[in-house]
Amino acid sequence: MKQLVEARRAEGRKTLVSVANFSVPIAYLREIGVVPPEAASQFDPVSQILDRYRSYLATERGLVESSILTNLRIAESFCRTRGLPLEELSAAEITAYVAAFCARSSIGWSKKTVTALASFLRFLHVIGVTAQPLAAALPKVAGHRHTVPCELDEGDFTRLLGGCDCSRDVGLRDSAILTLLWRLGLRRAEVAGLRVDDIDWRHGEITIRGKGNHHELLPVPIDVGEAIVRYLHDGHRRVPPGCRALFLQTRAPEGKMTPCGVGDVVARLSRRVGLPTMGAHQLRHGTATQLVRNGASWPEIAQIMRHRSVAVTLSYTTVDPTLTRELARPWPGAR
Repeated sequence: MKQLVEARRAEGRKTLVSVANFSVPIAYLREIGVVPPEAASQFDPVSQILDRYRSYLATERGLVESSILTNLRIAESFCRTRGLPLEELSAAEITAYVAAFCARSSIGWSKKTVTALASFLRFLHVIGVTAQPLAAALPKVAGHRHTVPCELDEGDFTRLLGGCDCSRDVGLRDSAILTLLWRLGLRRAEVAGLRVDDIDWRHGEITIRGKGNHHELLPVPIDVGEAIVRYLHDGHRRVPPGCRALFLQTRAPEGKMTPCGVGDVVARLSRRVGLPTMGAHQLRHGTATQLVRNGASWPEIAQIMRHRSVAVTLSYTTVDPTLTRELARPWPGAR
């Protein structure tokens, strides 16, 4: 692979000039058994500790595969940059690494990196690599939301649905995805992780695999059920052998959709119908706002959104101050 990349660079080519460009096709070829699995070096200390970290995240922390891969990627970058041995790691080195990283990265990715590093540093302390709990030395990343979330209403959702060409398989799929996101307020990873077996048609319930590998039952609204039935019944899904995913790719490589793919559906349709480009999470914010405007209480909305605190739910909504009166306590001594 390196020889191919170097040859293309020597010819002055502009595409496929990095080994990383071939990661997707190589992963697909390995999945179908055409290319042998990548042989990890048994003598690489970083690979060994990352293997233990993967096991820790899966068994002790109960993270889903996408979160595990993100944490491993950040941990590996940290290990390769800092070098070994990790036993000599100090708080000053961690602070310097984070400061340098944040200087060249976005606020969102910097926050995610600090969170993942905290997890990795706690792991190092648990297994005895570091004597001190160095996660406490991680600095906070400054940066707060200065604007309220994008306020969406039922009319915007109808416009998004109008952008789906339901005479095609991709339109039927996108319509079902949008309806799930809007009616149930799901996260994009939760939609991508849905399987056909998760829907209990007899009882009208659907199993959602949320954060922390929590499984929760939600009722299936009528329009959600109808959209999924149209997708399953009227479409011509190409289902790989053994695949039980509900939503599948319509282009190669075939298989279940990824969280990024679900987000791309919303972004593509919002541009198509003339709305500001948005992601799947903005539909979740819009769902919470509509629930407030329709008279739902904050604890009810927190339960539907599957938030651990009402404070998180409040940050999701764009509402008039008068609608938040039930959250305010009376002023002491006021009449």
